Amino acid sequence: MKFNLVVAGLLCLSLSLSATATTLKLSPDIDLMMVDGKRMTGSLLKGADSLELDAGQHQLMFKVTKSVRKDPQTQVPYVSSPLIVVFDSQNVSSVTIELPRLESVRDGKHFDEEPNYRVLDANSKALAIKSDVLPVKSLPDDSKLERFIADYNGLNRKASVPALAHLSISALAAQPENKTTSQKVITLKGENVSEQMLQYWFLRADRETQKRFINWANKRQTR
Repeated sequence: MKFNLVVAGLLCLSLSLSATATTLKLSPDIDLMMVDGKRMTGSLLKGADSLELDAGQHQLMFKVTKSVRKDPQTQVPYVSSPLIVVFDSQNVSSVTIELPRLESVRDGKHFDEEPNYRVLDANSKALAIKSDVLPVKSLPDDSKLERFIADYNGLNRKASVPALAHLSISALAAQPENKTTSQKVITLKGENVSEQMLQYWFLRADRETQKRFINWANKRQTR
């Protein structure tokens, strides 16, 4: 079953539910690892064919994973290095990551040397992007990816977003009154994805925003 998974702007925790959104169309050949500094878990993306993003600047980290031809009788797995791309989706209804031809081992080697993918809008027009390639050996294990990308964004790298550099584990752990926010990774599990997403974005908010949301929810409940 196809469904749209709201990632950024589900609440914005300012309750601006009418804000313009951009649909990021997912491809089975793309393993989406990070969105705007937050790790995407397998359970979060399972069954989704798109993500809803706020209109504005976004940073994605992904890998290309697919089966390619080694010889006429043999298929082998191809996995690219982690790729980071930054684009602006303002006034863009949908975006798609378009990959070049990747059918053979030779194609994979060419892509490793020059990852010439594009980010297209709904009219197949290429968006301006900033991109970078990360050596596979530089990546930590999954539980430390958020700290890694926060550190990356604090550096002057080709696809750094300084505004996301504060999304480090230490910054979350500094909130003493909300111990649950010290989790390194918030994994979404179970069938009630909407409820899990509410929890996910609530834990990302600052304390004042959390209080405003709780007050709003309590008022809704008494109606």
